[in-house]
Amino acid sequence: MKDFNAIYKIKDELHRNISTPPVISQLAKDVSMSEPKLRKLFRQTFGHSVYDYYQVIRMQEAARLFREEKLTVSEVGYRLGFTNLSHFTREFGKQIGVKPKKYSMSLSPLKQ
Repeated sequence: MKDFNAIYKIKDELHRNISTPPVISQLAKDVSMSEPKLRKLFRQTFGHSVYDYYQVIRMQEAARLFREEKLTVSEVGYRLGFTNLSHFTREFGKQIGVKPKKYSMSLSPLKQ
């Protein structure tokens, strides 16, 4: 039960700090767990590595920002901690299935 709670604590931490990439060694230290054990339990629990899970929730947040706040591609990318917008574009396309600009434009009420 302790390990289960620790893994969910890490998940919550990833959601709270969505613009800061996770540091596995620090996360492991925070929950008093070895890095290999953390990696294994996290993957077993959520089906992704810590970093892949982080990228998934980051891109879900990006899609939400496009939908709800109508931000530009660069605004979303920078808000989520990307310093390289090409990397943001690639990651968004990989996770969501379409480039961010196209996704953003598809939400516009004035589609052409």
